[in-house]
Amino acid sequence: MRLAVLMAALSIWFPRTVLSDEAGARSTDESSREKSELSALEADELSPETPGFDDSLATLDEALMFLNPIRRKRLVEIGKLQQFHPTHMETRLLPSTPLSSTFEDQIREIGLNIGIEVLYFMPNSSLPSTYHSISIDERRLTLYNILRSISTLQGLTYYSASRGENRLLFEESWTIASQSESEIALPDPIVDSIAPLDAILIHQKDKTFGSNQSRVTYSSVGHDISIAIENLTPMRYKGLIRVINPGKMQSRIIVVPVQEGLLVYGAMAAKTMNVKAFLKRAEASFTNRIIALTEWYLDHIAEEFQ
Repeated sequence: MRLAVLMAALSIWFPRTVLSDEAGARSTDESSREKSELSALEADELSPETPGFDDSLATLDEALMFLNPIRRKRLVEIGKLQQFHPTHMETRLLPSTPLSSTFEDQIREIGLNIGIEVLYFMPNSSLPSTYHSISIDERRLTLYNILRSISTLQGLTYYSASRGENRLLFEESWTIASQSESEIALPDPIVDSIAPLDAILIHQKDKTFGSNQSRVTYSSVGHDISIAIENLTPMRYKGLIRVINPGKMQSRIIVVPVQEGLLVYGAMAAKTMNVKAFLKRAEASFTNRIIALTEWYLDHIAEEFQ
């Protein structure tokens, strides 16, 4: 179904969703000018002679073809978009990549009724110089192994606006062999080559949901990579009140290199047992959690490519 939509969008260049009356009222001339402005954001001093340049990468326009043009321009200007879905999870910020369809299918199949999306854009000029100087394969492997560095999530903090301070998110985070051996931490599963599909089990303990185990699935298609985290144990608020059953919470990070830089999409969604009672807490918790996860990834890009 997404393929059909994709072909239609390619043929008529029409955004997937209109998010405001202003966007719907834009003239053809304005939209064309805006598209030209975005396309003018070229590879920031990269050229075919640069070791890290790859003209087989999608352009930013191609990766964001389903995103409203106003939001595309805003993403380029400020580097981040965010949207909370209080009653039904949707994918308003999802880049165009073959990895997207799996997440959309799960949303429909599981009936996820609450979620948060974030989308970050790092232009070439803001990426470390080593990111561009190494080969395409080395760069991709490094981006992939950052997602497999599960132990580095331990000690991750987030900023709590309500408290005006940084708080600990994950007290514990490590890879495990099985759910029955959750206390035995295994080394991070760093690899020398990228498989199209791989899965591991992890244990985490955080301030909101207590101790839990999850299945982590890694996917790779072309240049793009993703991590999908699915809870295997019930998620209990403050460790007491069950709010999410096993398999009903999905988290994603999708990494999409483009000619102009790097897109990093993060999403967290769930089918909660009492969404109205849990809504305010869920919005804060989910937002803090996915922002912390995606910014953890971005921070490690800066460290790994030094």
